[in-house]
Amino acid sequence: MDEGMTAVRRQFPTRIKAIDDLSARSEDFREICRDFADAQSALEKWDVSTDPKRAERVVEYQELVAELSKEIEGALDHASLSRPR
Repeated sequence: MDEGMTAVRRQFPTRIKAIDDLSARSEDFREICRDFADAQSALEKWDVSTDPKRAERVVEYQELVAELSKEIEGALDHASLSRPR
């Protein structure tokens, strides 16, 4: 399992089956998950940085992580609504 899927499964532990199902059939979803993992990683690095731009970058990456999280949730919701019952 790649880093993106691991990060998203950690973020949404109650939706692991939906994550696995959607990632198995959607390259776009897998790409969003990779972006999410990259943004989380960058946030962690900036969080401990001593760079003068630290606070500014932390806010930027927090916003990016939140946006990607909403995008992932939306994709999961859409996929669950469009699945045949």
